[in-house]
Amino acid sequence: MTTVDAALREIEELCRAVKPDQAQHLANGLIEGLPVHDLETWETRIRTVFTRAFLKKRRNVLLARIDEKLHGPPPSATTEPEDPAQAEDAEEDWLEEFLAALQDLSDRHIFQWSTYYRNRLAEDFTSFLDRLADPVEARTLLPKITLALSGHAQDIFQKGFNYQVGQGESEHYALMKSLNGLQRFFDLPIEFYSSRLPAAVDLESARRLRTVNSCILSAIVVGYAQVDFGSRTGRDVLLEHRRAWFHTLPFLVTDDVLLVQQRIGRTHVIHGLLTSLLPTVSAFDGLGNNRQHVPLPALSQYSVAEQRLDISLRPSTQSPYQQMIEVQCYLDGSYVDRRDLEEAHRRAVAAIVAPLPSDLRAFIEQDRRLRETVAIVPGEPGSDSIAQTRDQVLQLLVARSYRQGTASVRNQRLQVNLARDFPLEEPGKLRYYRVHRHSVHDLLRTFESRNGVRLWCSVRRSGKTTAGFDLASTTGEAVVVSQTCSSTGELANDGDCYERICDALEEGRRIPGTFFANLVNHCADGAAADSGRTVFVLDEYETLFGVLGHALRRDPGIRYTVVQPLLNQMVQFARENLLVFLGQQPDAHFILMEQNQLSPYVRQDPFPLFAHERGSEDSEFARFTQKVLSQQVSLEVGFVDAVHAETAGHPWLTVNLLRDFVDFLIKQERRQSDLHLRREDAAEFAELRLRASHISRSREYEFFRRAASEAMGERQGQDTVWLRSVYHCLSEIVRASPESMRCSMKDFTDIVTRLGLGTGINADRLLSSATESNFLNHDDEWVWPKIRLLGRIAATTQGEVTA
Repeated sequence: MTTVDAALREIEELCRAVKPDQAQHLANGLIEGLPVHDLETWETRIRTVFTRAFLKKRRNVLLARIDEKLHGPPPSATTEPEDPAQAEDAEEDWLEEFLAALQDLSDRHIFQWSTYYRNRLAEDFTSFLDRLADPVEARTLLPKITLALSGHAQDIFQKGFNYQVGQGESEHYALMKSLNGLQRFFDLPIEFYSSRLPAAVDLESARRLRTVNSCILSAIVVGYAQVDFGSRTGRDVLLEHRRAWFHTLPFLVTDDVLLVQQRIGRTHVIHGLLTSLLPTVSAFDGLGNNRQHVPLPALSQYSVAEQRLDISLRPSTQSPYQQMIEVQCYLDGSYVDRRDLEEAHRRAVAAIVAPLPSDLRAFIEQDRRLRETVAIVPGEPGSDSIAQTRDQVLQLLVARSYRQGTASVRNQRLQVNLARDFPLEEPGKLRYYRVHRHSVHDLLRTFESRNGVRLWCSVRRSGKTTAGFDLASTTGEAVVVSQTCSSTGELANDGDCYERICDALEEGRRIPGTFFANLVNHCADGAAADSGRTVFVLDEYETLFGVLGHALRRDPGIRYTVVQPLLNQMVQFARENLLVFLGQQPDAHFILMEQNQLSPYVRQDPFPLFAHERGSEDSEFARFTQKVLSQQVSLEVGFVDAVHAETAGHPWLTVNLLRDFVDFLIKQERRQSDLHLRREDAAEFAELRLRASHISRSREYEFFRRAASEAMGERQGQDTVWLRSVYHCLSEIVRASPESMRCSMKDFTDIVTRLGLGTGINADRLLSSATESNFLNHDDEWVWPKIRLLGRIAATTQGEVTA
């Protein structure tokens, strides 16, 4: 392959990966670097590639540059007054390119959220922010974005629904798949917005950021409302499934809330939006007037059971008041409870916006504390009532945002554990703290063009489930379909594969020869890959093989009707596609070994925790640590290095440790003005807190103390032998050498032998699989815990014993 061929192929690959800036830079370099006679030789080929790869605006620029180099600059035009029509055409270039990009996504990359959509819309989000800074363009920019994106949303969700129904799926199933896609679409602008919050330090940049995010989110809602879902309209679906989209509403500006209300229509639900949410959002719009900075909505969660939006505003980094400002917005007065109001006041919620029945109104009037927190919504919406509620909310927010945010605050002692704002126990809020995992995507790219069965194992709470569903899009090489065997209901139909296999086991009849292939197609969104290949990712895979093993013990005959045919069909699928298992134990697939055709094909790969290199200020782990501690805290790279050395990038344990660390700072009476963290702070914390006496009692490590105790307990069966073995090894290594936390290779072999596990697990095999699963690490001489903190926890834990 020639150098020019290689460059042209790289340009096409960059365009397919939605990296047009890099592709154009490489294309310009190719044109400038070729001598004229070589450019003449390659002209036809180069023009063909540029025409195919680039959208109109970039294509025209590049083709004009070729003409200029081959034929000289165009004749100088006589100076004439600028044609207004030409100026208008120039202004429309970006819109034409944006529309063409959306059409390309619809035609070639539909529902590829975490790859093509993310890359393309991230670039557009930045462009919109820049354009909004131009007062002239700002007047027409937002309606154009709304029209383009709402049309695109309607187009793709209509296509997706029609595809699923055309494949024979039920209308309900197709609708649930559509709602999953809607939530993934929302996550993109919310991610772009959230990542820019720390930089929105002044009033103007903050309002631009909020306006662009609001425009995109409302356009998606408006487009979805117009989809024809057979017996229902998109409007009907949105009203019925409010949990899928109500969390986006606090991010909207007033005009966009009114636009959504217009398209959805007047209902009891919308009445609550007008009476409670609209004045709340209007207060957000007015917050910051005549100020240099403004807090912005950062978190939002909708509770169906309480008909309430829980909203958190994040202050600007310029504000001396740095705690999250909480707002509760009730959409229906019949769901408001006195105890909930009192609890919200105890939690220092800044404003509670609620329509209240007469008895609660009377109660609040008699309680001075609640009168200073609750904004009572009048019964009927109207311009006067909305303005009245808005002014009440605004007054409460100003008091919290500015009057309590005096310079003296930073000299006060730290009293609130900032790391507890990270919603470790609230998965619905984790979308606002997401760090893009290049390491996981890179792992998939390594194998996406190959066939076979890969196994990615890691310690519990490593981010495997989130990573697995983040991969659920087409990479260009293959369609990626993600499923789980332990659904929590966060995404509809995410456990369909497991449920249908369980149904087949219950029925006991012989499964058809296309059972597994049909199941994969059923779980897919309908996006087609250029190569026609599929990557099927199955999370919590141990649960599936545990059920298969249980079914075999209960009914040996099921081996011939379901279990063995299923394993054989998985092998058949893997000959042309890629099957990826996610879990904790690498040996769970070892069932029915006398005729198991699947296990010989399984190859384990190391699953990446949050990546970090010593001294890196912008690694996955460094960005994650900053998100956990908030922008109020500044981090020296030495502190990040020290934390990573302890947790190895394990997300759950990192949050546990950082919460414990901030408690340590509070007990030290650290001042808010002194939240610049250094390696020395981490060392002092480790000396005082990373001791067995503290770890064994701290509530922060309760989950993993229980996990280790259960794993090492007597009640664990044969199917968890590997896990029991590795936790016992962790415990023995750290107990024997609490300072170095390592043992020699010989001592490791002795530990496995001495434990008398009677498992048949070879020490070398255990070490290899435990290393690839993030439990252990080793070199030629030594073995040590990969996650030092997990080793410390295991060493303080006694296995559960039977009474």
